[in-house]
Amino acid sequence: MSRASPRDLLMREWLPVIRRTRLTSEIVLRALDRASANGTGFVVELLASGEIDEAVLFRAIADELDLPFLSEIDAKRLKVPERYRLAALRRPRGLPLALLERTDGTTLHVIATPDVGISLMRARLAASPHLKTRLAVSPPGVLRTAILKLTKRRLVEDAQNGLFLRHTDLSARIVANAWQGACVATILVVLPLCLAVAAMETILALHLVATLAFGACVALRILALTAAQPLRLRPPPPVDPSALPVYSVMVALYREREVIPQLLVALGRLQWPRSKLEIKLVCEEDDHETLAALREHKLRPCIEIITVPPGLPRTKPKALAYALPLCGGEFVTLFDAEDRPHPHQLIEAWQRFHAEDDTLACLQAPLVITNASASPLSRMFAFEYAGLFRGVLPWLAGLGALLPLGGTSNHFRRSALVDAGGWDAYNVTEDADLGLRLKRFGYRVGVITHPTYEDGPDDLKTWLPQRVRWFKGWARPTNESLNYMIINDNISMASTLCLSVATQ
Repeated sequence: MSRASPRDLLMREWLPVIRRTRLTSEIVLRALDRASANGTGFVVELLASGEIDEAVLFRAIADELDLPFLSEIDAKRLKVPERYRLAALRRPRGLPLALLERTDGTTLHVIATPDVGISLMRARLAASPHLKTRLAVSPPGVLRTAILKLTKRRLVEDAQNGLFLRHTDLSARIVANAWQGACVATILVVLPLCLAVAAMETILALHLVATLAFGACVALRILALTAAQPLRLRPPPPVDPSALPVYSVMVALYREREVIPQLLVALGRLQWPRSKLEIKLVCEEDDHETLAALREHKLRPCIEIITVPPGLPRTKPKALAYALPLCGGEFVTLFDAEDRPHPHQLIEAWQRFHAEDDTLACLQAPLVITNASASPLSRMFAFEYAGLFRGVLPWLAGLGALLPLGGTSNHFRRSALVDAGGWDAYNVTEDADLGLRLKRFGYRVGVITHPTYEDGPDDLKTWLPQRVRWFKGWARPTNESLNYMIINDNISMASTLCLSVATQ
C-alpha cells in the first residue's frame, strides 16, 4: 500500500477549511505547487496569490477549530513586551501568538499565524477542551496593525534620533561643530583683511582656485562620458525559487498622486516570488491626496502602505528610517515614485550578494533617462547620468573606492545597513551620506547592470530646486567625513571630492 505524499496530506488537512471558503480546486492546487517550488507554506502562497482575503481565510480557520474570531484587536490590551513587538513588526509572518487581556482581567491567547497546523490544533483541542476558553484566532494583519499602533511612538523616536544617539558625530543633526565653526569664522575674518590689504592678489588667487575647480569638473565630465559604456543586458542565470530570501522594496511617496498607476504597474513587473516579496509604500500620515489615490486601487497582498506620523524633521530619510524596522527582508531596495525598475533588477542584485561575502553592503543600479529628447535641459541631464552611472561609478567600484550613491535603486544587505546606522533623518542628501558611512564602516559598494528608467527634469522650474537640494547636501560635510577624507588621502578620495562637484 503506497504512502500518501506530503502534498496529499496537506490537502487532506486543509480540505475542511477550504470547503468553508469559495476557493476552487484549481486555486488550491496552484498554491500547493507554489509552496513546493518556493519552499514556503500553503497558507502563505494562498494569501500571496490574492485569491482570498486574509480575514475570510482566518475566519474559516476559527470556525473549523470552533474558536472565537477577532476582526479587531484593542492595542491597549495587548500584553507584548516592546522588544517582541519590534521583532514581530520585522518578521514577514508576524507574531504567531500574542497575549490579550480581557475586560475581566483574564488572558486570551491570540493565534495569528499562517503556519497554524489544523490537525495538530484540532487534536490538542479535543484532548483539552478547556483551551477553547483561552484561545482565539485573528488575521495576522489585524494583530500587526495593533502592534504598530502600540509601537508607533518608539518608531518615531528611533527614526528621528537613532543615528544621532548611536553615532553623534555622524549625524547632520548638529549643523556645525566647534572646529567647523572656527574655520568659518576664520575665513570670514581673514578674507576681508586680505581684500583690504592686497585686493588684486586676493581676487587673483580666488579666481585661480575657482578656475582650477571648474576645469577639473569639466575634465571629469568629459572623461566620464568617454568612459561610459552602453548597457549590455543579459538575462540572469536561472534561480531556484526555494533558495531566494525575502526581499523588501521601499518607495517613499509624497504628493505623488499622478504617478501612482505607473508605479504600481512597474512594481508589478518585478521578477520575484510574491510570497517572498514585500513592497512598502511609505507615505506621510497627512498626505491625504496620495493615500486616497493608493486606496483607489486594489493593491496586491505583498504591498503595505506605511503612514509616517507628522513631525520634524519632515524628510525622506526620516520616513525611510521609520519604515525600515517594518521590513522583514534580508535585502532591502529603494525606489522613487517615478521609477520604472527593470524586472530582473532584484534577481541580479541577489545573485551578486549571494556570490560575494558580507562586506558587500550595497549595489547601485544605473539610472537611465528616457526623455532625453524632450528639451535641451533633459538631454544634458541624460548625458550627466550616462557619465555618472555608466562611467564614473563603475570605475570607482572597480577601485574599491567610495561611491556617492544615487537616491534610488540602491540594493542593501540589511545587516550592513543597520550596522552603519541606516538613514540620517537630518541629511537632505541621505544617499551620498550613506555611501560615505558604509565606506567608513569598512563595507564595499558595487554596481549592477539592469537599470531603472525614469524621466529627467525638462524645465528650469523642476530642475533648479532639485539641484539646490543636492548642492546643499554636498556642502554640508560632517566632521566624520572630513576626518575620513584627510586620513585616507589617496586617489579614490580625491576623485570623490571632484565627483561631488561634477555630478551634483
